[in-house]
Amino acid sequence: MPFRLGRTGRSLSVFLALVLLGVFAAPPAFAHAYKLGTLDIHHPWARPAVGKTGAVYFVVKNSGTTADALLRVETDVADKAQIHTMTMDGNVMRMRELDRLEIPAGQSVAVAPGGIHIMLIGLKAPLKAGDKFPMKLVFEKAGAVDVSVYVQTPEEMRKGEEQPSGSGGMEGMPGMEGMH
Repeated sequence: MPFRLGRTGRSLSVFLALVLLGVFAAPPAFAHAYKLGTLDIHHPWARPAVGKTGAVYFVVKNSGTTADALLRVETDVADKAQIHTMTMDGNVMRMRELDRLEIPAGQSVAVAPGGIHIMLIGLKAPLKAGDKFPMKLVFEKAGAVDVSVYVQTPEEMRKGEEQPSGSGGMEGMPGMEGMH
């Protein structure tokens, strides 16, 4: 005897299917990654900014056997986007622009607060929490990839990192201390 659902059972089945589709198809809030050849770019994000400068952060993992390099960054939200590094000289913070950011083979590089970051100079509008904007990353070997940068507070960023190990979290990566 075949199993048959009544009208209520069919409606419930359709409802449950739609709920499950939404649960499994939707990514966690703000979690996003991009693949470009052997490079994986994890979770581009920026802090809210009200002045004329801002910064963007992300992690690049090179799973290949050949090094690559980030050559430049492009975005329409600022007059310039530069690769910067930050170091401490005694009690003085010093930033300088880098010509390129090396991504060694088989390694991850954290573009993170307190270290290497993408400096946005001449912001055309404030960066507000909850917003997102487009940015292009141009690599020497892998080419270019368009990414979405989410504007988040550090607290929102930490909430976004509460995910199972190996799922794109930044724990254990250099420069990401205090981000868990």
